[in-house]
Amino acid sequence: MRVKKRDGNSEELRFFNVSLINASVMSLPKFPQPQRLVGELIHSIEAASPAFAWVQFLFKRVNLSPTLVALKNSIHAAAEQIKTPKRSWIDDSEYDRAELHRDWYKRSAERIKRIDAIANVPHVLLAIQGLWVGDPRMLSTLPFKDCHDEFDRLSVFVYRNPRMLTELVERRMVEDVSSYIMSYASSRLEPPSFLVTQEEVPYYLHLPIAKQTDFLKSVSWKQHSPEVREGGVEGAKPRTVVVNSKLLRLVSVPLIGEALKEKDVERLSLLPSPTLRSFEVVFADGRTEFVLSSQTERDIGEYVGVLESVYGELDVMEASPRPYFLKEIPEIVGLERNLG
Repeated sequence: MRVKKRDGNSEELRFFNVSLINASVMSLPKFPQPQRLVGELIHSIEAASPAFAWVQFLFKRVNLSPTLVALKNSIHAAAEQIKTPKRSWIDDSEYDRAELHRDWYKRSAERIKRIDAIANVPHVLLAIQGLWVGDPRMLSTLPFKDCHDEFDRLSVFVYRNPRMLTELVERRMVEDVSSYIMSYASSRLEPPSFLVTQEEVPYYLHLPIAKQTDFLKSVSWKQHSPEVREGGVEGAKPRTVVVNSKLLRLVSVPLIGEALKEKDVERLSLLPSPTLRSFEVVFADGRTEFVLSSQTERDIGEYVGVLESVYGELDVMEASPRPYFLKEIPEIVGLERNLG
């Protein structure tokens, strides 16, 4: 699909989702350093210079303990079956199953051990999806491929289906991944949302750190105040900020030259709530904006309150549900009736 730019040239339009490349659902992939992914993402977008890029991090606190325990039992039962020798129908002799020498069985014990470790900790469901108007080959330069652990890594899956635009505008994600998790012991499906724990949250959800003022050219910065609002991982919750919208735009980003201290970054683990929230990066006309959303005004007030407990007071204002660049796209792809 091609979209005409203002100069008369055209750009290719793609939708994408970031997910586990091998569908190893017990994987907890993360970028090598906390507080770096968002900055590297913007840097990669600036280098690719698309006409438009929209990346959504959708996240929600969930309880997947029953499903993970069921998966562990399923893997254990499958491994026990693989260990049981087959018996020849001809001479009644025993011989090993072929699966005994394959990677699935060899790594089943460590996968069960991982599931045991995460089954009863706070779970966060995370979906990364977006829209790209530019050279689709440049999607491979985004830093998500560097998010990995010993079991799996993330990859960008590209789509041409224009109906995904509705999912983006309405900030929707797949919230029930039980079938994807349980399919791991049989036929695997790449889950459109993946599991992390609170410990991994600061690796994904954070404001960029500007090591140098010219590192990110598309971001509007403001002088950072070291004063932060009260709140911590334990004890009193950060206060709720009074807002009148479920969708907010950061007018400017606190200019933080170095990575924050570990005790401050830990508070980012409080960002997920039982209500679906989003953290969005929008790039257009050479500028990057950040958009925050929730399903209720009260919840987004609590969301902003957590961010302010880490970064100090934020300058936010009401945002449009659709970035201005999209105004003509619904008609082009035939979704104007759905989007209203």
